[in-house]
Amino acid sequence: MIYGFTEKIKNLRLQKGLTQVQIAKRLNITKNAVYSWEMGTSSPSLINLARLAQIFGVSTDYLLGVNERLTIDITEYDDLQKEAIHSLTQIFKKMNDNK
Repeated sequence: MIYGFTEKIKNLRLQKGLTQVQIAKRLNITKNAVYSWEMGTSSPSLINLARLAQIFGVSTDYLLGVNERLTIDITEYDDLQKEAIHSLTQIFKKMNDNK
C-alpha cells in the first residue's frame, strides 16, 4: 500500500463533499472498491489513480506521496483570477520564509 494514500483520498473526497458511491459512479467501479482503497486493503489501478487525481484536482505524484505539495488546477480561470492566485501564493511564500 502507498504510504499516506488512504488518508489522502479519504480527506480529498470529504473536502470535495463526495461520497464513496459518487466516486465509484464516476470511475464506473463498486463502492466496495473505493472503501477498500480508503481502508488500505487494496490499491487502485493506474487508470483509476489518474482519474482520482482528475476528480480531486491534484497530481498523481501528490496521491502517491512523491510530491507532498498540493496543487490547484487553475486552467479554467481567466487571466485576472490567475494573477490574483499567483499574488496570493507569493504572499504566503513570504509569510512562510519569515517564520
